[in-house]
Amino acid sequence: MSKRKTVHLPLSVLSSPFPEIVNSVAYIRVSTEEQAELGFSIEAQLEEVKAKCKQEGKIIRKEYVDAGISGKTIEDRPAVVQLLQDIEAGKISELWLWKFDRLSRKLSDQLLIMEILRKNNVTLRCVSDPEFDQSTSAGRAMMQMMGVMAEYQRNVIVENVKMGMKQRAKNGKWNGGQVLGYDVVEVPVGTTKESLLRVNPIEAELVRKVFQMYANGQGLWSIANQLNQEGYKTKPGNAFSSVAIKTIINNPVYVGKIRYNVRENWAEKRRKGINPNPIIVDGEHDAIITPDLWETVQALFSKKSFSPPRVFDGTYPLTGLLRCPQCGTTLGAHRVRDTLKDGTVVIRRYYVCNNFRNGGRRVCSSNSVRADLVESIVFDRLAEVVHKPKVLEDVVKQLNKERTVSVAPLQKELAAIDKELASIESQRKRFFKLFEASTVDDDLFVERLGELKAQHEQLERRRTEAQRQLADSTSNPIPLQQVRLALSQFHRLLKGSPPETQKTLLQTVVKQVHMKGPRNVSGIELELDPTIQKHFFELAPSAKTAEGAFAFRKQKSPSRYRIVL
Repeated sequence: MSKRKTVHLPLSVLSSPFPEIVNSVAYIRVSTEEQAELGFSIEAQLEEVKAKCKQEGKIIRKEYVDAGISGKTIEDRPAVVQLLQDIEAGKISELWLWKFDRLSRKLSDQLLIMEILRKNNVTLRCVSDPEFDQSTSAGRAMMQMMGVMAEYQRNVIVENVKMGMKQRAKNGKWNGGQVLGYDVVEVPVGTTKESLLRVNPIEAELVRKVFQMYANGQGLWSIANQLNQEGYKTKPGNAFSSVAIKTIINNPVYVGKIRYNVRENWAEKRRKGINPNPIIVDGEHDAIITPDLWETVQALFSKKSFSPPRVFDGTYPLTGLLRCPQCGTTLGAHRVRDTLKDGTVVIRRYYVCNNFRNGGRRVCSSNSVRADLVESIVFDRLAEVVHKPKVLEDVVKQLNKERTVSVAPLQKELAAIDKELASIESQRKRFFKLFEASTVDDDLFVERLGELKAQHEQLERRRTEAQRQLADSTSNPIPLQQVRLALSQFHRLLKGSPPETQKTLLQTVVKQVHMKGPRNVSGIELELDPTIQKHFFELAPSAKTAEGAFAFRKQKSPSRYRIVL
């Protein structure tokens, strides 16, 4: 029989007959770069935090860990998001950090988190940084100064990294990820490793084929459709699309060039941050196509890219709302030019599957539907529920019944998801321990960590959706009278609005339109968000006094209702 381990508690705790129980938690964050540095590892941070807690007779009751994630923004760090939710739910009284900058290296985020802590009476404790009294102006000022220095340090690191990558690009070295036609290989250079592009013979033949097909006059969609029919896949293993073909024929890497810094400040400007003077230099890698073929393709692309003035300017109010009955993606706008027997030219509007448009028949069928037909079905259905009270009453009754019945399965699903998430977290911790002990191959570690991260993100998405459905199901029943008033006002606005405004109204209130076939609308899913309704209802001439102008105005906690008509 093994002896029970003796736990030595501090004198301050032993001398107190009823020691205070504090709900203490720890938040740990390490970036990918920091994982390799001594003292920055998850285990090292946790060890120091727990040791300090033990000295004070406290126990860390939960650990929130963001592994391999930078400190730039809150939104992309699931652990800190969960931490803040638990704080606002009153589950935490004391938060422990290894260093203050673990929260964030962005001052605005730090101030936001500090305000959440203050409002919820949560004490912040730091092991490696000086601690300040956050209840005083001087203490808060010192914390803000530390935040300023943390953000400055992050900006310096970012600038140094960008400078280094720009210099690598100017030297003809590859900074990007995987690209069709090449394999990215790492070779030792002194004490570090460097990424190089090495031609993949099989993929290189496919790249040459794409360029040759375009040079011979085939369009982007035609090439994508043919490649999909022949069973080819992109580098990540997906079907080809028009966008994928366009990316290939416009990439100078295939003619032996390195192009870098095409877009600047991506985090804030996204695709709008186009750099007019990107770096384009000769690369160290081998070219796949000849300069002549490259010039031919670029000349053809420039010629085809010219868009003549639009003769037809019809609107498509259901763009992005209709769902393909076969693959579930959205249906997009499509026009067909027909010539009648008398010589009259007419333009017919259709909605077709976007997967078919981008990838051809190998990906999906066209599943086209006449625009005027499906639009009339949707508008008539909306009018029916407004003008026939019994129809809406039956819909709301059925939805309330389904919401009540669905609680138990959703709770069971959430429990199963939480169990899977706990298992993934356990595997992740085990792999980090193996990595830190140098008992696992680096490539295997990166590969397995990526798989676990993908599984974790998928489960988190499922969890969020299940929580939303459960919240809907356990909330108050959908109020029939309020919904009727809201839909009546929405319908009045819709009828009296020009086409472009109709499109905006529909895409704000209608979540999606389900199709069972070209002429069969199986359901119109509405999402009645009080905030959105308030915005549109106050557009009405007598919005402030009209009956039902905003039926939810007096609710303290307005709910978002989903209704399928």
